[in-house]
Amino acid sequence: MKFTEHLNPGVNLIRRYEPGRVYVNDQAIKQSCIVSQHHLLADWPVFDMQDLSQQNLMTLSDLKPEVLILGTGESQIFPPASVMQFFIQQGISLEVMTNDAACRTYNILTTEDREVVIALIMQPANAK
Repeated sequence: MKFTEHLNPGVNLIRRYEPGRVYVNDQAIKQSCIVSQHHLLADWPVFDMQDLSQQNLMTLSDLKPEVLILGTGESQIFPPASVMQFFIQQGISLEVMTNDAACRTYNILTTEDREVVIALIMQPANAK
């Protein structure tokens, strides 16, 4: 699935998403990742909800997003209440959705120049 063009060329943009792979600018990423307008972590060590440790949550919080979009793979899976509570306490709006919906939403919010971070959980190819 291809996405729309962004007006600011200095911003990280999700160019395409397909199951198991996301294209950020010209880079293909096959593992879980974090993307903001000016930050890219292409190897976020989260493969499912059980991996959302305090350290992984702080990595997201430290980026100071107004909105955090959590892509949970091909199915929408809500995190434990403790994760949702963590972001409420930080004053960060958490949106949980499938990866393809998360990518579309991220691109829309960046065109509005919002402080948005997307965290995509991708299963390793051999995890099926």
